[in-house]
Amino acid sequence: MEERRIGFGPREQRNIRMRAFGLVVLVGLVAVLVVTKSHGTNWTALAVLVVALITGVLTMLRYGSGATLLTPSSVVLTTVFGRKSVPWDQVTRIEVLGRTGRFGQYWRIARIHRTDARPLPLPGLVEAGSGLSEAEFQEQVRTLLNYWQQATGRTEKILITP
Repeated sequence: MEERRIGFGPREQRNIRMRAFGLVVLVGLVAVLVVTKSHGTNWTALAVLVVALITGVLTMLRYGSGATLLTPSSVVLTTVFGRKSVPWDQVTRIEVLGRTGRFGQYWRIARIHRTDARPLPLPGLVEAGSGLSEAEFQEQVRTLLNYWQQATGRTEKILITP
């Protein structure tokens, strides 16, 4: 087995960055309106907007940036926040988890379960409108499963959680 990068390509990463930029602009405009329309500064509304902005941008960066690198000995998760290597023998399960967003948009993420900790979402393995297509997502999850099975000799399949 050779090293293989899976996750978002340049097009999907650009879409995520553009969405994050759009969110910053939108929240910035709302913040300007809150400050200029109120008599005095409405610090509570401004604080809520800043928290919403930070949460939104960090979520986009967490799921949308970075990549997952498959090596013969481990899976390496790389995001703008850091890099984490998980040896294949510590991976107990691969899961595809379905989620529904605030506005009813359905999306799926892939994650791994480890022997000693909570599950880890895999950077760049997101099927959504601005993410990977269903076919690309399924192909990359199959690749992940093949690497895991070859490295560990396990025969389990992917757990799909709606």
